[in-house]
Amino acid sequence: MAKTTTRKVARVARTGGGRTKRGQGSWFFPALITTVVVVGTALIVTSRNNRQPDTTAPRIGVHHWHAALGVDICGTFAGNIADNGQDPLGIHTHGDGVVHIHPFSSQAAGRRATLQVYFDTLGIDATTTELKLPNDPERHENGQKCGDKDAKVVTKVWNSRSPSDQGEIFTGDPGDLRLGDNQLITIAFVPDGTEIRRPPSEAQLDNLSDVPGATTTSVPDSTTTSIPDTTTTTPTTAAP
Repeated sequence: MAKTTTRKVARVARTGGGRTKRGQGSWFFPALITTVVVVGTALIVTSRNNRQPDTTAPRIGVHHWHAALGVDICGTFAGNIADNGQDPLGIHTHGDGVVHIHPFSSQAAGRRATLQVYFDTLGIDATTTELKLPNDPERHENGQKCGDKDAKVVTKVWNSRSPSDQGEIFTGDPGDLRLGDNQLITIAFVPDGTEIRRPPSEAQLDNLSDVPGATTTSVPDSTTTSIPDTTTTTPTTAAP
């Protein structure tokens, strides 16, 4: 009996005091503790980062920026998006083809000052695969036609108004684009190889009415500008 008891004690000592199943007891508990520690540390770091103010521009109550935005549908720029009177976060339009950026919420300031805030405010759907404007009854999707050519959504951005700035294609969803002052943005639904032009509203950046010292100027009624009548055809087969 004494030998049997001794063997049981030794077995318990080897397994860390618990029963095992195919040797799991020797590693499961330490692995669980390690996972809890790692997850807990990550949550603490995230919580601290969220509590720290984002000092990246544009900042609340400090910056008042403007970016010109145009939407090219099959080679013709659509009318300016109308002001719908909504401005929950501080990124909006006056119906002048300009994105007005003066955030009054942390959700639209710093690194969160993206084109998606503007889209959400005005009801625009724009991704790398489709484009839908509130003043256009048609949804444009990659693979539909401009004339007899397949078209797709392309976003180009100029980070300055310098004539030497050739601009660059933004490869992500246009909503992920971080907004900048005097930035030029064109979202186009065009065939491959089409030249992406600067937005027509670039000139409006010199004629702003909502900056200190500016005079009130009239802006053409964007609601009277029609979207070009383009015939689009959805492909009958999916792209490989």
